[in-house]
Amino acid sequence: MKSFKDKIVVITGGASGMGRSLAVQLAAEGATVLISDINESGLAGTRDLIGAGRCQIYKVDVGNRHEVYAFAKEVLDKYGYIDVLINNAGIAIGEARLMEIPLEDFERLININLWGVIHHTRAFLDVILTRPEAAIANTSSVFGLMGIPTQIPYCVSKFAVRGFSDSLRLELSDTNVAVTCIHPGGIDTNIVANGIHYNGKKEVTVEKFKELVMTSSDRAATIILNAIRRKAKRVMVGPDARVIRMMTQLAPGIVDREILRRRSNLSL
Repeated sequence: MKSFKDKIVVITGGASGMGRSLAVQLAAEGATVLISDINESGLAGTRDLIGAGRCQIYKVDVGNRHEVYAFAKEVLDKYGYIDVLINNAGIAIGEARLMEIPLEDFERLININLWGVIHHTRAFLDVILTRPEAAIANTSSVFGLMGIPTQIPYCVSKFAVRGFSDSLRLELSDTNVAVTCIHPGGIDTNIVANGIHYNGKKEVTVEKFKELVMTSSDRAATIILNAIRRKAKRVMVGPDARVIRMMTQLAPGIVDREILRRRSNLSL
């Protein structure tokens, strides 16, 4: 995609973090950004940064398929089409073993992180295919590259987003739609603070995450938009993501041992 000027872009999870940074940068390049989130005050804050002329906000629970399709209908009734879909919304979960996680929490996370991506893609794909150039970008994670104990629901969702994106890209290979899978490392956002937590571990989990942050949300957004411009198949966001990708490809056994070693140290 040569330019985002005059493009219509849908961004989920636009109330904060990478979604907000993506919206601000796209609007600065001349795009009209249509952002959704469940956080109304955060959405209003993003719109205030951009201005109502370039930004429209929609309260949507991306884990609720009926709200997703109603949102898509509202957008298409008003604009007729979109050029870019960025499936950015997601939710995290604190450390917990598989059998400690209530099934409803597991399902909620999958509904947001995976089904939200699938439903948004299905809702907009027909009109995206009519555009002279278009893009779909889906947010996976470095946890979509490697398995992490006590993070099974999150890893399941992010591996699935990776598989969905790779398969969709090949399915659309003879069309005008480019598909990019996004793998962020430690990004300075509120995803962990706003996640599902157990046994009073929220504060310590958030502190551990802050220690792993290597990339600002603004820098992450710049990397993602550059990847969409060049129609990249996948993009590693942050130096930690690039290292993790290399290690999981070249030395998966070492990665497993290091994960278990660190997990053991943290539990001491």
